[in-house]
Amino acid sequence: MSTHNNSAPRILLIPGAWMGGWIWEPTVDQLRAQGLEATSLTLDGLEPGAVAHHVGSVRLEKHVTQVANVILEWPDQSVVLVGHSYSGIVVGHVADRLPDRVISSIHFDSFLPVNGRSLIDDWGSDPAERARERSDIENGTGYPFHWAPPPRQALELEPGLIPQDREFLLERFTPHPGHTVLDPARLDHPVTQQKALFVASAATNIPAVLRTPDAATWDIRIMDSGHWPMLERPREVIELITELVESLD
Repeated sequence: MSTHNNSAPRILLIPGAWMGGWIWEPTVDQLRAQGLEATSLTLDGLEPGAVAHHVGSVRLEKHVTQVANVILEWPDQSVVLVGHSYSGIVVGHVADRLPDRVISSIHFDSFLPVNGRSLIDDWGSDPAERARERSDIENGTGYPFHWAPPPRQALELEPGLIPQDREFLLERFTPHPGHTVLDPARLDHPVTQQKALFVASAATNIPAVLRTPDAATWDIRIMDSGHWPMLERPREVIELITELVESLD
């Protein structure tokens, strides 16, 4: 087991859409076994059994404030944020808001915030697909502003997931607060100015904002994985997070 000094940053892992802190719990356990302080967090509206009208009322700002407040409860510790998919938007905002506390971030197939743009503005392959997704979210599945989780058919198109992984996700997915993916980003500084590692499941999944010289402070890696690397490549995920933390010691 590795040991780390008391100055090592705390690691806060934020789940993507439709998921709670449970998606990161095995990762947290392994990081703690290496002597690192790690915590996962369930974002507001994504708790099991969350009340429908509350889910539809949660805004992006609520998620950003929630994560920032957790960090502020650790006044003597620096923090590394870990995002996945949707939560890259949240992580990018928090790192922008608390630059003296968030010393680095790591993103696994994340969406990244761009001022004035929402997650859905970068969703899918064409405007028609984005418009359909936006309409589905606004109308919800019985409730407005509920973003429905992927159905079984969609997960079956993910070759990296074994059947047990698919069942694990399908049993736990919950509708995601729709406003959080429709609200535009509001940053004080471009996300390209942050210090971060982006781990993409394919070169085509590297966000356009990182394909510019302005993103010189970002390290970009490609991992042979689908969209859920914490399930498909858990060892590599642990190694990348540990490597990043050790580089900051």
